[in-house]
Amino acid sequence: MTVLLLTARVLQLIRRARQPLSKAEIANETGISLSAVSVHVDRLMQEKLITVSHVGASSGGRKPKQYAIHKSYGVIVSIELGISYVQVAIADFDCEIIAATNSPSDINQGPDVVLPQVQQLVDHLFQENNLDKGLIRGIGIGVPGPVDFSLGTPIAPPIMPGWDQYPIREFWFQHYTCPCYVDNDVNNMVLGEYAKGLNFEVDNLIHIKVGTGIGSGVIYDGKLYRGSTGSAGDIGHFDIGNDVMCWCGNRGCLEANAGGKAIVEKAKQLALSGKSEYLLKLLERNGRLTLDDLGEGLLKLDPASVELIRESGAAIGKVIASIVNFSNPSLISIGGKLSEFGDIFLAAIRQSVYQRSMPLATRKLMINKSLLGSKAGLIGGAYMTIDQLILQATNDDPEHFLD
Repeated sequence: MTVLLLTARVLQLIRRARQPLSKAEIANETGISLSAVSVHVDRLMQEKLITVSHVGASSGGRKPKQYAIHKSYGVIVSIELGISYVQVAIADFDCEIIAATNSPSDINQGPDVVLPQVQQLVDHLFQENNLDKGLIRGIGIGVPGPVDFSLGTPIAPPIMPGWDQYPIREFWFQHYTCPCYVDNDVNNMVLGEYAKGLNFEVDNLIHIKVGTGIGSGVIYDGKLYRGSTGSAGDIGHFDIGNDVMCWCGNRGCLEANAGGKAIVEKAKQLALSGKSEYLLKLLERNGRLTLDDLGEGLLKLDPASVELIRESGAAIGKVIASIVNFSNPSLISIGGKLSEFGDIFLAAIRQSVYQRSMPLATRKLMINKSLLGSKAGLIGGAYMTIDQLILQATNDDPEHFLD
């Protein structure tokens, strides 16, 4: 193992620790000598990647210094592209969000329109918070479609016309001289939940995002599982056995039946058929319906809104039950717009999962709402970016560890 790789390992250990670590604790965790740990810690201190956070209690000799990640080493730009919105955050080197903003954005306009808009949003966020763009160490982006992570390009994303194999990383390098990493948005969300929401306490986790579409991210044995080509977790296109046409070109996909876009279309049909006076009034007044309208309908106990959300949760639960039987996770985390609809949606999912899963698979299973909510993707995007910076540093000039 090279000196540089060991330095990266020590940095990752300090970064993932729940509390600051002494050199002796690092030596115990890594299995390398205390003198070797001192070399790596001193190097990381020299590079200003870590800092002395506390001085521990003495056990007879000098009080041990305890080390933590240096939050102010630099900043990460984290971006989450949605179908109709974009979120942008500036995070420190411990993934804490310093500043964030969001804006409407139509992903159907394509990358040549959307990415310059996002870049202006990033510039404005730095200006508004009097931050120096020279502090940017990396950029992490989550997109709502399949991604070839090694290339940083979307691959035939069904709800992102014009984005297929677009060089997103190269676009950002034109504006900021730092690395850029692109992944599926739900992969970033599950990383955020695992690393910062759960503090690495659950090693087998599936995070389900239910918004306009449906997707999932998978943590397996403490590592993000992308699959052999990066498409792992795409549960939105499981066939649930009906004849509804999906925008991917197939029929019967879960997303086309239980995703937000499908629910809104069903709500429109119920309104026009006179089955919901509440929905009909909104449709006549606004000319359209939204997921927010259905959320408001739940609060007003509109029967049609309640039934639509229950049906969606039940259908999603059936697919999750199959995943639970197959992969036996410890936790199913539910995020996305529909997770904000409260107990009715979550209860429908739970009921369906527990009815259809094997008893052993659900013995210790938890099904909970996302801990980080709408910030999961931004925090996870920052975490993913720092992870990649550290991994890539193992191949760099040892004199410039993360430059």
